[in-house]
Amino acid sequence: MNQVRIIIDSSVDTPDWCRDRFWIVPLTIRFGDEELIDGVSIDRRRFYERLVECDTLPTTSQATPAAFQRVFEETAQAGDSAVVITIASKLSGTYQSACIAAAEFENIHVVDSRTAAIGSGILAELALRCADAGQTAEEIVGTLEKKREDVCVLALLDTLEYLKLGGRISKTVALAGGLLNIKPVCTI
Repeated sequence: MNQVRIIIDSSVDTPDWCRDRFWIVPLTIRFGDEELIDGVSIDRRRFYERLVECDTLPTTSQATPAAFQRVFEETAQAGDSAVVITIASKLSGTYQSACIAAAEFENIHVVDSRTAAIGSGILAELALRCADAGQTAEEIVGTLEKKREDVCVLALLDTLEYLKLGGRISKTVALAGGLLNIKPVCTI
């Protein structure tokens, strides 16, 4: 029996209880010169430990089209279809990588979550529920495209330090914000 697979990239934050139901395409994390595969050579716990230990911020790079293609080929060989949910295209090139790889397959449908972390995780869980209810891949895509308009991730930043280190704000803005004890709320 053909099924609808739900494929996500490793930035999609899903609860542990359902994480093993997804096919996951990993992003790459770099701590200095060390390159790690998210969820393979480094897990969440160790990532946060390293974040505290490291003097410089880690960087990430998008999943490659080749990484998506491997999962898509397995899906096609099984005779399945798939819905792919990625981090927002405005935040990463991962969506574009998935689209490039999906161009060779008729049964692969890529959805830009337009959000990140738990926001895209909410969409991934919804996709699982839709697949369990017997919806086709096309129907699931329609459901997700409607629902993503209702999803908004809010993040309260306790410090401006990481925005400064990541080049998102200047040292002057970070200093002024720190002196005034400003704690920004970001939306994704």
